[in-house]
Amino acid sequence: MLPVHVFDYVIDQVGKDIGRVRPEQGGALLGLRGRDVLTGFVHDAHAQVTRVEYSNTGWLLDEIGRQEAAGPIRFKGIVHSHPLGMPHPSGQDHREYGRTLEAVPDLGRYIAPIVTHDTTTPLGRHELAVENARMSFFGATWTARGVQLQPLRPVVVPLAAAFREAGIPWSGTYPLTCVIGGVAGVRVPLPVSRSGARRYLFATPDFPVAAPLLLEEAGADGHHPELLVSELPWDHRVPERARLREALRNARGGTAASASPPPGTAEPLAAGPPPRDGLLPGHPDTPTPPPPPPVPTPTPVPHPAGPPLSPVSRAAAARPAERPPGRIRRLTMRVGIGRNRAARAGLFARTGGLLSPALADSHVLLVGVGSVGSYLAEVLVRSGVGRITLVDPDRVEPANLGRSMFDSKDIGRNKAKATARRLKRVNRRLKVTVLKREVASLDNHTWQQRISDAQLLIAATDDNHAQQRLNHLAYFVGRPALFVGLYEGAAGGEVVFTTPDSPCWMCATGGVRESLGELGHQPRTDYGTGRTYAVPGLLTDIHHLTAAAAKVALALLHPTGGQDRIGGFLTTPRHKDLSMALFAMEPDHWFFPQVLGEVPGQYAFQSIWPRTRRRPDCPVCGDVSLRSDPREHGGGGDEAEITRRQKQAYEERRRDGATGGRHR
Repeated sequence: MLPVHVFDYVIDQVGKDIGRVRPEQGGALLGLRGRDVLTGFVHDAHAQVTRVEYSNTGWLLDEIGRQEAAGPIRFKGIVHSHPLGMPHPSGQDHREYGRTLEAVPDLGRYIAPIVTHDTTTPLGRHELAVENARMSFFGATWTARGVQLQPLRPVVVPLAAAFREAGIPWSGTYPLTCVIGGVAGVRVPLPVSRSGARRYLFATPDFPVAAPLLLEEAGADGHHPELLVSELPWDHRVPERARLREALRNARGGTAASASPPPGTAEPLAAGPPPRDGLLPGHPDTPTPPPPPPVPTPTPVPHPAGPPLSPVSRAAAARPAERPPGRIRRLTMRVGIGRNRAARAGLFARTGGLLSPALADSHVLLVGVGSVGSYLAEVLVRSGVGRITLVDPDRVEPANLGRSMFDSKDIGRNKAKATARRLKRVNRRLKVTVLKREVASLDNHTWQQRISDAQLLIAATDDNHAQQRLNHLAYFVGRPALFVGLYEGAAGGEVVFTTPDSPCWMCATGGVRESLGELGHQPRTDYGTGRTYAVPGLLTDIHHLTAAAAKVALALLHPTGGQDRIGGFLTTPRHKDLSMALFAMEPDHWFFPQVLGEVPGQYAFQSIWPRTRRRPDCPVCGDVSLRSDPREHGGGGDEAEITRRQKQAYEERRRDGATGGRHR
């Protein structure tokens, strides 16, 4: 059973605000970012409630947002009370936990305690006794099968109890949540020292096992005095409850009692809190918000236009004797736990400085979701791409597991659909579209619309005719495209990119292969490894080529010469027509020994970027007068046949223009 650390003053406050009154009552739990630690509780005291209904006020939403904006404190979940006999989340609770986790991906775990007025039933490992009630802890997380709800084992951090044991009255206000030396914890004011300096205690969730820090102001003549940090003498031989008392008594030869202020003297706070401190309700430094007017009805407020606040709602059944037969009264509770922008920023924070935030609005059209496409899709989504369309009609077979990103649960599923499920588990906010179709099954007008709607087309199919057709359409609408192919046994491969000012895919590959063919070299291609079976080391070779393709794709999604580092990756290849990269994953592959044999330190994992060129008569990228509209002919046939059709269509269009026929 996973633990959740709860400071004891939070438990005391929940007991006073929720345990003393009948259901329904509720409030928000706050804590440390990235950890299952609860350091604060915000009671929605002015909410309109009944015995089985709770509807929050707008003040709670504002308060949570203010707390998150003020410092490192973060929303962790909702605690609410249930009728007697229901010490667990309801079915509606379960569904709403999932909606919240989907809206706030960086939340990680939704902590959802339930308070019931039951003091007679023995406590379970996931429960604590609070005032006149019990508190049952649960946590909700996303898994491969959806939302999983499991009990959590509460670990009490006895900070307030240690203060009382040391003879220091607990002020009744929440400590400040702050970060000192990269460690998150809470800061509590101590009585003023004999010298008149203000002092504070900084404790982490590992208190009292871990020693707290003593903070003392120095140079208090300014608004932001410096805090001197020192460790308290911490004796683990002393019982846990008494360690703070003994540490304060031994610190600088003073005693806890002698350091206490006279009766009636308020415990002072620092004139200016350290950076990133968060203030909680009731703190002297926190302006007291005016109480909001009561909500006239418990009717849920509709979402405003634009990105909605993430809802947290639940249905609770009252006692059978207290509700009409066949009816279940529901409550709706809305809590502003983050915004879409904040969630996205938190999810992709690690790519800051390397990848542009504009990736979140980029749309990639990926045709072919096999060994190359499935891995490429995951790399792009993990890099920040926010929208992707996956095209593949095939189903996952057992042979695919050794060379792709699929697992045994995907066998029999459509490849695009299985990949979409995996990507949604990476980013719940991802917009993904699945087309279980072959390239040839859609007409050119449909493909033109699909390609025009994307910022990048990626073709990773094992169909040479599909590559040619997509190449023509992408060049015609002016969209950059990326073509990824593996050679037999994944011993080598190629990555080709096209832009409106570069040679098209047919010219790049045809020109290079013609030159190499004259030298007696010609690769046996197997695009997408659709017919390659798993052998040891094959997956690493596939990933090597695909990782290089992913970097080219990310560069194509960024403006050349922009502020992002990745944006300049293709500056030289674009300028020098190096739009094709050839790779060798094994030694002595293809023509690499002949070209690189005299270069010292060469072995496997080699790459060459040969210069490509346009064909003047190319109907895709050649002379403008010879270019053809791909919508005027089909996509089948070999390269020569396609070229013949394109030239024929151009001649027909030119004759129509000369005789006053149709114009385009």
